[in-house]
Amino acid sequence: MVRPVVLVKEGSLCGTETKTKDGFPFISFKGIPYAEPPVGELRFKDPQPKQPWSGVRDALEEGPQCVQIDEFSHKVEGDEDCLYINVATTSLKGSRPVMVWIHGGAFLWGNGGSSIYGPDYLIKRDVVYVSINYRLGIFGFLQLDHKAATGNMGLKDQVLGLKWVKENIAQFGGDPNNVTIFGESAGGACIHYLLLSPLTKGLFHKAISQSGVALNPWARAFKTAEIAQRVAAHFGKETTDPNEIVKFLRTVPAHELGDAQFKILTPEEQLVFGFPFAPSVDDKSSEPFLPRPAIELAAEAHDVPLLIGYNSHEGVVHLLESTDDHFSKVDQHFEASVSRGLTGLPPSKVLDAIRQVRKFYLGDRPISKATADEFVQAMGDLQFVVGIHDVVSIRTAAESPTYLYRFSHDAELTFGSHTFNIKVKGAGHADELVYLFHPHRLTVNFLRPGSVEEAVSERFVRMWTDFAKTGDPTPQRDDLITVKWKPVTSTTKNYLEIGAELSAGVNPDEEMWQLWKRVRATVKD
Repeated sequence: MVRPVVLVKEGSLCGTETKTKDGFPFISFKGIPYAEPPVGELRFKDPQPKQPWSGVRDALEEGPQCVQIDEFSHKVEGDEDCLYINVATTSLKGSRPVMVWIHGGAFLWGNGGSSIYGPDYLIKRDVVYVSINYRLGIFGFLQLDHKAATGNMGLKDQVLGLKWVKENIAQFGGDPNNVTIFGESAGGACIHYLLLSPLTKGLFHKAISQSGVALNPWARAFKTAEIAQRVAAHFGKETTDPNEIVKFLRTVPAHELGDAQFKILTPEEQLVFGFPFAPSVDDKSSEPFLPRPAIELAAEAHDVPLLIGYNSHEGVVHLLESTDDHFSKVDQHFEASVSRGLTGLPPSKVLDAIRQVRKFYLGDRPISKATADEFVQAMGDLQFVVGIHDVVSIRTAAESPTYLYRFSHDAELTFGSHTFNIKVKGAGHADELVYLFHPHRLTVNFLRPGSVEEAVSERFVRMWTDFAKTGDPTPQRDDLITVKWKPVTSTTKNYLEIGAELSAGVNPDEEMWQLWKRVRATVKD
């Protein structure tokens, strides 16, 4: 077997020639370190560039995933030494568009590897595919509002990864002047954060945000310093001194720390806020990633072409637990959940706003198994869709185009129904992933030859890669891509409905959007 070798800034790398699941040949380099391992004194610090190595380093295996609680085994897995990049390319010669994937997972779990994100489909479209691991949970987002721990280390990992791409991707046949960043869920929110950060200027040229933006309520941290103090107290260190907390937490074994971060939220906080660690304003940093709140920076985002959208039933993730007892608790805390999406409003107005929201989705009925569909719609809109529409509205002032989509294909077998054993009508959160990627870990075939799903996948892959190549997702129409996808304008919210077929339209989910505009107007009056 031929072992291709490339010379990057830090040293030589040996990759491998391999094939996709249906025999298409490509070259793979896995587990390339782009930063020094963030261990010991570097735990909770900004990432440091990787020091050069001598000799030829094997890049044949993916690096370890970052410390996390595995969604399936519920055990702590992964390693602190996790800042690695994977590259797939069809040739080391030439200069092809580059697509850099940022994985999702609530800022708490996931990795950029091919267990879920196999590049088998994208690589056939003559792009160079890159995926990045970044620090998760407390390791990537510990924030004490103090220079001892300023937060957003995981986002700064992504910045360093993008700098690595800029400096080295030409060696893999990639064009450093045509880089598209893309991600889903928390990865989609990361894409939006990368658009807002002063640290990323010039590092990418187009962006794709799937089912997540920085304006979603779950995408920003809450009670940052208090949460960190609770973690320290969990291990017996009672202090509010940021330096002491950081010094102490550096002594706790990584897996114990990874486990503890889930044990410090109250049941109410878990219902209302969900995640203990997330991005935040890091103005105490000597080099802030997010110097001001995302909502303030949103109008100043880097002006590059943006493809953005959501799935018809995003809220399905709120059905992971569907006992009567759980529904009753959710019903009890519905007001708090909604108010998290209404930040910055005077408390006297919030109750009226929540009543309007509740009436719109549920009428006078409580949240229960009988109203599960309505609950899914309410939570999907509140947690995902409204924020995405907000970003689209803000983007109408940009010079670069914004392409909006809504994915609604209702397949018999979906990523969600297989992975989480939940089936709803329509497209649930993350259901589009199996159309863009071949998930090597899953043995089931989502795309049977000749099926509608195979055609849906071919459309996704073509539109996403055409956007990466040209900044236009539908530069030409044919039997596969039958409609022109128009960008949003200052007067018309054009969008593409991606179902079993493609259809162009205007103003998706307009009733919902008008409700939220009314709610916000009521509150301002």
